[in-house]
Amino acid sequence: MSHTAHVLRRYLPILAFISVLTMYIEMAVLPSIYRIENEFSVSASEVSWVLSAETLGGLALAPVIGKLADEYGKKRVLMIVLVIYTVSVLFTSISPNFSALVAFRALQGIGLGINPIAYTILRERLPREQLPMAQGIIASTFAIGGAVALPIGAFIAQYYDWQTVYWTALPLLIAAILVAYRVLPDSRGNMSKEPIDLLGLASLSLSFLIIGLALTYAHQIGWTSPLTLGGVVIGLIVFGLFLRHSRRAPNPIISIEDFSNPNVAVPLLASFVSGFGLFLLFQALVYLFELPRPVGFGMDILSTGITLAPISIIMLIVGPAFGALSGRVGVKPILVVAPLIAALGSLILAVTSLDYSLTVADVMITLVVTLIGIGGMMVTRITVLMMSASERRLATITGTNTTMRLMGNTLGPVFASSILDTYKQGVLMGMLGKLPILYMVPSRLSFYYIFMSSAVSSILTALIALKVRETVKGAGKVKVSIPVQG
Repeated sequence: MSHTAHVLRRYLPILAFISVLTMYIEMAVLPSIYRIENEFSVSASEVSWVLSAETLGGLALAPVIGKLADEYGKKRVLMIVLVIYTVSVLFTSISPNFSALVAFRALQGIGLGINPIAYTILRERLPREQLPMAQGIIASTFAIGGAVALPIGAFIAQYYDWQTVYWTALPLLIAAILVAYRVLPDSRGNMSKEPIDLLGLASLSLSFLIIGLALTYAHQIGWTSPLTLGGVVIGLIVFGLFLRHSRRAPNPIISIEDFSNPNVAVPLLASFVSGFGLFLLFQALVYLFELPRPVGFGMDILSTGITLAPISIIMLIVGPAFGALSGRVGVKPILVVAPLIAALGSLILAVTSLDYSLTVADVMITLVVTLIGIGGMMVTRITVLMMSASERRLATITGTNTTMRLMGNTLGPVFASSILDTYKQGVLMGMLGKLPILYMVPSRLSFYYIFMSSAVSSILTALIALKVRETVKGAGKVKVSIPVQG
C-alpha cells in the first residue's frame, strides 16, 4: 500500500467522522430554537444567542487553537480540543438556566477549530496533488452533517427533547476521542512561540458582543433610543480600536494590509455577507415554519427538520458546480453574479412573505435560488483567495477568511431575531367569554424586512466584486472541492 493510500485509508475516515459529528451537534439544535425560547421564557432576540454564542466563541478561540496546534503539535491540541468540546456538550445538555446554556454554547465554539486542524494534519501527510480531494471531503462534512443532523435532531427533539440530541452525541464523541488518539499520527510543533494577538482577539470579540447585545434589546428600548444607538456606537468604537491595533501588531488576527488588495478584500467581505445571510436565513425560516397560523405554517420540530434538510444537500451540490464553472468562465463573473442570484432569491422571499397564501413549497423553491447564490459566493471567494495570496501568506489569509465568516455567523441570528421581536401581531388563541385571547408573535412584516436586508447586503457584495482586478480561467479547477466552509 502506498503512503498516500495509507493516509487516506487510515487518517481521513476518523477526521471526516469527527467533522460530521461536530456539525451534527451544532446543527441538530436548530429546529428546536423556537421551543427553547418558550421553555426558558426568553425573547426571540435572546434565544438567537444559542446560535450566536457558539460562533462568537469560535471567533475568539479558533485563532488561538490554530496557533497552539502549530506550536505544540496538531494531534496533541486536537485531543485537548475534543475533550473540552465533549465536556461543553455535556454541560450544555444539563444547563439549569438560559444563561448557563448560552455560556456552554460559547465554549462549544472551540469545536470550530477542529476542521482547520484536520486540514493541517492531512497537509503534513499527503502530497500536494492529493490535498484538494482530501480537504474537499473534510469540507463537505458541513453539508453532510447538516443533512444528517436536521431530520435526526428534529426527530429526537420532537419525541423526547432537545437535550437528548446532545446525549446521543456524547458516546460517539468519546469513541471518536479514543480512536483519534490511537490512530492519528503525532506531529511536532515548530515551537516558534510567536505571540498570539490576545488584545486583538479580545477587542474584536468585545466589539461584536456589544453590538450584538445592543441589537438584542433594541425591540424593548427602541431602535433609535440612546441606549441602542449608544451601544452600537461603542461597539463600533471598540472595533475601530481593534483596527488601529491591528495596523501596529506584529501578528494581527486580521491584517489591515490585506484589504488594500481588492482580490483579497472582496472575498473576505463576501465571507462575512454569506455567513451573515446563511445564519439569518436559518433563524428566520425556523420561526416562519413553526409559528402558529396564519403568520407561520404551524409545523412541528420534526417537520421543520425534514423540510430544512435539503438545504445542506443543495450546498453540497452547488459548490463543486460553481467551482467547475469558474474554471471555464473565470472567477470574477461568478463573484459578481452569484450575490445577485442570492439577492434575487431574497427579494422574492421578501415580497412573497407578505402574501398569506404562501406555501412551504413556495418558500423552499425560492430558497433554492438564494442558496445557489450563497454557494457561488462561497466557492469563488476561496478560489480568488488562493489565486491572490502568496504561499507565505496563505495560512494567514485563510484564517482571516474564517474570522470574517464567523463575524457574519454571529450577527446574522441576532439581527434576524431583533427584527422578529420588533414587528409583532396578535394571533387568536381562543375566547374568554366574549373577549378574544391573543398571542403575540412576529408578524409577516418582520420576515419581509429580514429577507430584504439579506438582499441588500448581497447587492452590495456584487457591487464591491466589480473591483476584483482580473479573471483567471482554469483557477476553479484548483480548489473545486472546498465549496462550503472556507
